[in-house]
Amino acid sequence: MTNDERIVASSNPLNPHPVTLRSERLLLTDLVSDELQFLYSMDRDPLVMRYIGDGKVETRPFDEFSAFFRERIALWTSDRFHIWAMREHGRDEFLGWAMLKPIRNTPHVEVGYRMPQSSWGRGYATEATRAVLDYGFNVLNLEEITAVIHPENVASQHVLTKSGLVRDGTLNYNGGGEIPFFRIAREHRGVQHG
Repeated sequence: MTNDERIVASSNPLNPHPVTLRSERLLLTDLVSDELQFLYSMDRDPLVMRYIGDGKVETRPFDEFSAFFRERIALWTSDRFHIWAMREHGRDEFLGWAMLKPIRNTPHVEVGYRMPQSSWGRGYATEATRAVLDYGFNVLNLEEITAVIHPENVASQHVLTKSGLVRDGTLNYNGGGEIPFFRIAREHRGVQHG
């Protein structure tokens, strides 16, 4: 059994409908309970959180954070939509997470990700985003996938444009104010920028 097979077989995903994605370097598996500690660490890092929501770091005790994030996973995921842990093939190191989920109170489905500083600048965000887009278009047959990014997060905006998404104005995201809105339609999937 390869390490990738061991990771998939030994997991107890928080989404009862697990889907595994693979790209050239990455294995994306549905988040499991044990990985919430990695999310907690990321969300306590001011540099990771500076462009997320109100930019504040996580201050709750781990048990409260874990309960909160489990509720988010239950709300966001289904047999179609997922939050995946990122790892390199054959490695155990947690590199971050990627997601595909509906944007509340809109017709939009968004791709997103979050990574610890140790994963920045290595191309993982672009590779994971492209794998999630492939899943959304080729498996779910979505007509369009969108993303929202903090206006000062130039690095993530670059990831999106490299993955083929195009800026299209702003969106009032979850009532938190207008932020840059990106989208890609199925027919434009093969066109990549940057």
